[in-house]
Amino acid sequence: MKTNDKYKLICMSFDGTYVTEKTADDIKALWQHSADIGSRWFFYPFHFVCTEKTIASAPDLLTCLEGKRITTVQKLFELHSQKDETQGMDVDDFVFSLLHW
Repeated sequence: MKTNDKYKLICMSFDGTYVTEKTADDIKALWQHSADIGSRWFFYPFHFVCTEKTIASAPDLLTCLEGKRITTVQKLFELHSQKDETQGMDVDDFVFSLLHW
């Protein structure tokens, strides 16, 4: 991140791998960017605004992950995506099953 950017938008896949999409000093601006990227990140459908190591802001259904370390969320996604019953799930089903795990 640039030294003046406090936050980064990451896009995470079902298995916990992620890419950094953009950095900025404003959470709202990063969520606006997330809304504008469309299907470009089809394989990375879960978006989070983070500090260097921590989830600062998460989508509505995943706000329980705010304050968690990125590495913790990665491990959670990875373990959950390896379960037989989550194979082939779409984003919504995956999130709901994650919430009930």
